[in-house]
Amino acid sequence: MNTKLAQVYIKFLHLTKAVNDLPQFPSLDPMEERLLHYFATAWHSGKKLTVLETMHASSDISPSTVHRRLKTLRKKGLIGLDVDQIDNRIKYIVHTDLTDSYFAYLGQCLSNASDV
Repeated sequence: MNTKLAQVYIKFLHLTKAVNDLPQFPSLDPMEERLLHYFATAWHSGKKLTVLETMHASSDISPSTVHRRLKTLRKKGLIGLDVDQIDNRIKYIVHTDLTDSYFAYLGQCLSNASDV
């Protein structure tokens, strides 16, 4: 096992725990974090995620659970919804300024952890 890489990862976990304890970010449960990370990878690749598509994206999470978490993430200000220009029944999940700030903090944690 590469001890240095293990130390980097453990330091990263400690730093991310500290980010989750910061008052400017709402507390997240593991499912909300998982969804945000899923969104981040999609957004980074330029993919637009619909609510319906997201509800059925994972075989191990029920669509109703995903929908509840989408509502809490929206209430916490970590996602927004944009209505499709052609079909107003379609809503896209979008990031917010708070989401951008949250991911920037996580990126800083990764950068700091790699300074081991």
